[in-house]
Amino acid sequence: MNSKSICTVLLLFVKIASYYSYYISPLKKSIYTPHIYKGHVLKLQNEKPEIDNNIINYFKNVRSDYPFFQQTNSPIYFDNAATTHKPKSVIEKIKNFYSYNNSNIHRGIYKISRNATDNYEQVRNIVQKYINCDSSDEIIFTSGATYGINLVCSIVMDKFIKNENDEIYISYLEHNSNVVPWQENIQKKKKGKLKYIPLKKNGYINIKKFVEKINDNTKIVSINHVSNVLGNIQNINLIIKKIKKKNPNIIVIIDAAQSFPHLKYDIKKMKLKNEDPDILVASGHKFCAPFGSGFVYIKKNLTHTSKTNPFLYGSNIITDVNKYRSKFVSSPHIFETGTQNVSGILAMGEAINYLQKINNEGNAYKYEMYLYDLFLFYLRSFFTDNLIQIPYIPKPNPLTKPDEMYTSTQVRSDKIDDKYFHSEIQNENNDYPKIFVHNTRKDNKKKIAILPLWSPNFTAFDLVTFLDFKNICIRSGHHCASLLHSKIFNINDSSRISMMFYNTPEEVRYLAEQISETARMLYKMRKNGKSV
Repeated sequence: MNSKSICTVLLLFVKIASYYSYYISPLKKSIYTPHIYKGHVLKLQNEKPEIDNNIINYFKNVRSDYPFFQQTNSPIYFDNAATTHKPKSVIEKIKNFYSYNNSNIHRGIYKISRNATDNYEQVRNIVQKYINCDSSDEIIFTSGATYGINLVCSIVMDKFIKNENDEIYISYLEHNSNVVPWQENIQKKKKGKLKYIPLKKNGYINIKKFVEKINDNTKIVSINHVSNVLGNIQNINLIIKKIKKKNPNIIVIIDAAQSFPHLKYDIKKMKLKNEDPDILVASGHKFCAPFGSGFVYIKKNLTHTSKTNPFLYGSNIITDVNKYRSKFVSSPHIFETGTQNVSGILAMGEAINYLQKINNEGNAYKYEMYLYDLFLFYLRSFFTDNLIQIPYIPKPNPLTKPDEMYTSTQVRSDKIDDKYFHSEIQNENNDYPKIFVHNTRKDNKKKIAILPLWSPNFTAFDLVTFLDFKNICIRSGHHCASLLHSKIFNINDSSRISMMFYNTPEEVRYLAEQISETARMLYKMRKNGKSV
């Protein structure tokens, strides 16, 4: 054996040994903790992203539609997953209603009341056409996604959960609004059980393992299309198709609060391939509409083929009141009890028209992801090897079969040991802290422009507080996704950057620069024993 062959064998032995040491370790399933061996550095090619300058200039012009950005020294706003800003046309819709057309709906027979009712109902048609569903009667107006999911939970629990063995599936990725209503209804009604969907190492649903778990007792699946922390876009078309093939009676609910502002739905097209959800929930203020507006799409057969009870009782839903019993209108109006947020719903219709107009060529998502890639380019430039992009999954050894490589693709339900966050990964540059980001984009996975960021060297609260002094708005906390932080990340909180088409490349660079400077300052203060 010549020297070259000996070296090759030794190198192969070292690789096999390193993989073996990883897969027998207790952190084998710790998918959100990058397992980095001593001396190992994650090297990523850092190329500046490119996009057609015409697209950049177009969306810079769109920015002028927003009064918020026209004020002197307007904030650098990257908290769009929390709420979005409103264009002039949406604001004017509210102003005009209260200035010239203020009246209640479904009550008066005088002209402005009839007009208000007609305009309110016309928004139902706007939503129906935008998502291309069968009927405007499938659209229920709500105050937002939280109310919407509570409403939906009440409807489907009454209709489909009959005993304690009936299963409701959600995931650890859900917003608290898609967790707590199910928990509370199960406890209150003493029926149904909550189960959790298996996840892959990258934070996407493990469709194969999930479908294997589905059985005749599975009644409801309620998941988000996009995580409000990770930004991962779940393949709901495939998920729904597989679910319906296994058990066509399962009701599939999609929380579209984070997806609707960035992705387009075509319910009829999805239906052709048996990929359409039974229910879809959206929140107006997430897509440039006012607070207190939103809608639920619900298939007509779920509300019209059997008796449906109101969610709230009161005016606007009654056809007849007797001494001991009352009769109610049909859906969707049976779920719109009392005085509605008329101006908000009218403005929501305007927001949908606005989105359709400015995104006519479909470049908004492309531009947002360009900003996302640009931000990561700047972060890598500033932090170099101290920026840790996770999930980190070692590339398979040529001698290892794929099914042997990953014996478990499920997220652990217990807490993940976080020692690697604090001690295993040494700072390559002593002037900079370790920064963790969750970025599945590096693995060519589909997501929207949301990026969570955290460090063992300072708190998310401190970072966001000091960035506020620099006129930058980003979010800190668990972002109403408590299970994701406690069961998956095993951290208390994170900072979240979320982008919209009205952000600019210049803002992105400024954000990265200020995160770099602030993180460095906080790290030095901690090293020197100074409290913030």
